[in-house]
Amino acid sequence: MRGGLGSAIAFGVGVGVTAFTGAWPLLALVLLAAVVVAVSLRTTVVGAAFAAVQCWGLYATFLVGVRGDLTVDEHTTWVLALLVQLAALAFLTGAAVRVIVPVTDTAAKPSPVRS
Repeated sequence: MRGGLGSAIAFGVGVGVTAFTGAWPLLALVLLAAVVVAVSLRTTVVGAAFAAVQCWGLYATFLVGVRGDLTVDEHTTWVLALLVQLAALAFLTGAAVRVIVPVTDTAAKPSPVRS
């Protein structure tokens, strides 16, 4: 999927996760990380990066922030680093699967020529 679609899906699901888990920041972090990984497996590098930053913004603003302000401190920068690393690993894994599976799939098919 294109980067814009991946970013939009991550933002929409991230808003839902944030609204659902507002009283439980740790559960929200786990679910937002799952959103980042799931979207990053299927989107472009731009979509993966935006998914990580948007989910971090939701976490740092509505789950850690006291009044809905973006809170940038040691804890939230650690969360940003975690989400960006998860997005990069998931994107690379998805890209490798998209390249390796077609190559190995064609090599595993029997030849149509009968012997």
